[in-house]
Amino acid sequence: MVSYIKGPVLKALAHFGKVNPPLVRAYVPDLMIWGGSALAIVATFTEGWPLFQQTFYQKIPYFGQHWIHNPDPEEVPV
Repeated sequence: MVSYIKGPVLKALAHFGKVNPPLVRAYVPDLMIWGGSALAIVATFTEGWPLFQQTFYQKIPYFGQHWIHNPDPEEVPV
């Protein structure tokens, strides 16, 4: 024998406006790609700025030595 139900079983999702967890989970990979690309663009265009070199780039482990400038004392103009 078939058992019938009176109506559809509805479940409410937590939401903030029209944004809910499954929607956010669907957009996470795209947001990671765009965020990584934006970070690469900022790093490319600020690589030659001394303020960024001293504040960020010199503090990167292993690769920070690239931005530290130690000239020979003989080559420094007086």
